[in-house]
Amino acid sequence: MDHAVPLSHDQDNQQNDLPHKAAGGDSVRENNNNSSSAAQVAEHYNQRRQLGVQGRMHTKITGLRLFNNWIKSIMIRKFAYTGCRVLDLGCGKGGDLRKWAIAGISEYIGMDIAQTSVLQAQKRFEEMRNTQFSAHFFAQDCYADPLENTMRPSDYQADVISAQFCLHYAFETEKKARQMMHNVSSHLADGGVFICTIPNANWLVKRLKANHDGTRSFGNTVYCVDFAEDASRIKRFGTAYAFTLDEAVEDCTEYLVHMPTFIELAKEHGLELEYCRDFHNLFADHTNDHSSVELLRRMRVVDNDRPEISADEWEAVGIYLAVAFRKKS
Repeated sequence: MDHAVPLSHDQDNQQNDLPHKAAGGDSVRENNNNSSSAAQVAEHYNQRRQLGVQGRMHTKITGLRLFNNWIKSIMIRKFAYTGCRVLDLGCGKGGDLRKWAIAGISEYIGMDIAQTSVLQAQKRFEEMRNTQFSAHFFAQDCYADPLENTMRPSDYQADVISAQFCLHYAFETEKKARQMMHNVSSHLADGGVFICTIPNANWLVKRLKANHDGTRSFGNTVYCVDFAEDASRIKRFGTAYAFTLDEAVEDCTEYLVHMPTFIELAKEHGLELEYCRDFHNLFADHTNDHSSVELLRRMRVVDNDRPEISADEWEAVGIYLAVAFRKKS
C-alpha cells in the first residue's frame, strides 16, 4: 500500500526519549511493504502505551531517559546549525522535535515504520509554539525500501541525517544494511553529517563473555539482554538478541551493529567516520564544559527533586555509542 494522507505543516501552522525505537516514519504518507520482523517492530511501537510527562518522571528508568535525551541534545548541538535541513530516520513520537527547534533548523522530515508513532509526532509538532521550521512526516520502513518511495520531495537533501536508537534494526541482513546506507548517502548533501546512537557490540559481547556459566543472558533490575545464539564472535549481520528495558521495551529482537562493517559500508557510500564515543566517555568529555553541565540541570538529569541516576541505569547507559559520519564533498 502506498498512499498519501496530507497532514504536512509549515511554520505558519504553529503548534523524552528512549532507546530502541523503530525506523521507518508532516504529511503522513505510508508504505507498508514490511518484512515480518519489521512488521513486528512496528506493531510493538504502535501498541506501546503512553506514559505521559508525569508518568515518565516516575519510573525506574527516569534517569536513563533524561540522560539519553541529554546525549542526543549534545550531538545535535555539536553537528546541527542554524538553517540546516534535517532528515530524522526513526523519529518515533517526535521526542526530538524540541531539540531540533532549539538548534534553529529550517526544514525537518521525520520517518518511522510505526504509523501510530508518526501520527503522534505530527500532533506534537502541531502543538509546538513559535516553530520556525517546516516539518513533514512519513510512515515507512527506512531500511527495507528506498526513501523516495514515500518521501516527498523524493529528492530531498538533508544537511543532517539522524538515526537515534534504531539503526541496529538495519543490521538484520546485509541487504537491509546496504539499503540503509544507500538511503542515507542519496539524501545527505555533500559535506553533510549522519549522526546516530547505537548499541556497542563490543561492550555487549564482552559482557556476555563475563558469564562463566555459559548462559546467554545478562542484565540488572532495569534491562536484560538475551542472545539467541553464541555471540562470542560477532557476525557482520544477523546476530540477534532479545532486549528488555523496564517500562519501555519488552523482549524485542534486535541486532548487533558490527562496527568495522558499518564503517566499511559508510566508506563505500562516500561517508567517513568523524566521531565515535561510548556514552560514559562522552559524558566525561563534557564534565568540564559549563554549558553542557548547565544543560544537564535544565534537562533535569541532575535534579534535587528526585534521586540521581541509579547504578543499574548507569550500567545500561554504557550499552551505547554516539557516532557521526561526514559525507565527502
